Amino acid sequence: KLAVFDGKKAIRGGIPFVFPQFGPWNFGPQHGFGRVVRWTLERAPERLPSGDVEAVFSLMDNEITRSMWNYPFRITYRLILREKELHFHIGVYNPSKDMTFSFNLLLHTYLKVPDVRRCQITGLHGCTFVDKTRDGAIYQEGRDAVTINEWTDRVYQHTPQEHIITNVVSGRKMRLQKYNFPDTVVWNPWMEKARECQDFGDDEYPNMICVEAGHVSTPVILLPGTAFEASQILQVLWSPTPSSGSFTNALFLRLCFLL
Repeated sequence: KLAVFDGKKAIRGGIPFVFPQFGPWNFGPQHGFGRVVRWTLERAPERLPSGDVEAVFSLMDNEITRSMWNYPFRITYRLILREKELHFHIGVYNPSKDMTFSFNLLLHTYLKVPDVRRCQITGLHGCTFVDKTRDGAIYQEGRDAVTINEWTDRVYQHTPQEHIITNVVSGRKMRLQKYNFPDTVVWNPWMEKARECQDFGDDEYPNMICVEAGHVSTPVILLPGTAFEASQILQVLWSPTPSSGSFTNALFLRLCFLL
């Protein structure tokens, strides 16, 4: 509720686009500039013959980005809304003829939940993770389902392509599927850290969880003239009645964009 989009910090909500840096950055804002600069709307939302709704955004290097990260690049960000799914397709292109660059990329997805303590996240058992709440100590996840009951900031490495998150809006489940995103970040600031965030309400931490698909443990290295592609699908796991399509879309937007 306290989030402000001022071009300096990312908003607390939605799906901030982390690029080209994950974490603190000596040359610009934390998590890079991708989540604070203005993108170009390449194709306004339109309904396709299938009934899906598609929109396409893009970001190219400019004077602002080059002042922090002096490389030419082009990102295409394609979003498709289906009845019970939201698809994210990302392409990063290096148009240079002689410059190679490396970057991190992550979709910092905020999910609205009735009570984060009742959520479970599957698909992380056996994965190694970096625990940023314990000075970057490395552990192996032993639980079949991860739960949140304290400040949590973990980077799980080499994770499966699918996670299930339980007890999201209306107690339903969500499936997160990812391609070319080898890492999964799980974050909740809990009470103490929420109080330290000026743009985060003291009482809001129980009603959110971030489950983030990314490529952050190791950088993507992009040679001249090559491209990197990755994607994510968020799917609501329920069976609506034939007349409930519009409600499904509204529910899905609430799930994905923390409205």
